[in-house]
Amino acid sequence: MDMPNGVLQRMKKVRLKIGGCNNRLVLGEGVQLTNCEIRLDGSNNLIEIGAGVRFRSGKIYLRNTQGQHIRIGADTTVEGAYLLVDEPASIEIGEDCMLSTNILIRTGDKHSILDMHTGERINPSSDVRIGSRVWIGREVQVLKGSVLHPESVVGACSVVTREFSEGNCVIAGVPARVVRKGTRWSRDLL
Repeated sequence: MDMPNGVLQRMKKVRLKIGGCNNRLVLGEGVQLTNCEIRLDGSNNLIEIGAGVRFRSGKIYLRNTQGQHIRIGADTTVEGAYLLVDEPASIEIGEDCMLSTNILIRTGDKHSILDMHTGERINPSSDVRIGSRVWIGREVQVLKGSVLHPESVVGACSVVTREFSEGNCVIAGVPARVVRKGTRWSRDLL
């Protein structure tokens, strides 16, 4: 586990379960973790939490895989999220993102759906990529294969199931779709 001096003092009610072979948890300068559980096992996996990240509640699970990662970019804030990688795929969250509460981000379904005729699995896992400065509202699900570009806003209770080709927009709905273009967001109430 790689962490700068003082990080342990900024970890409150954190449960770490690290096993497997050659796995790494890397915490940047000024990271604050509160009320969360981190599970890391399998082999050659990486959880990297960038400088200044504030993760206030939730779970970060990278389990039973090989060579995958979960990366959270610098200065991102998370009020409550469950990040789950348990199949061959990774999660990347950019810098200065804002995640509300009860967020689910996962790269797979954990169970197979098979083509009746060929027996081939038709629901493989896939990476989730969230660009810098993305705001994700309360109770959003971001599922396998989703891509969100910078300056996107995802409305509360939305379900993101695909790659979006543009940023600077508001995405909302079940399934999520672009509902407004030409936007940016601010942490300040203007």
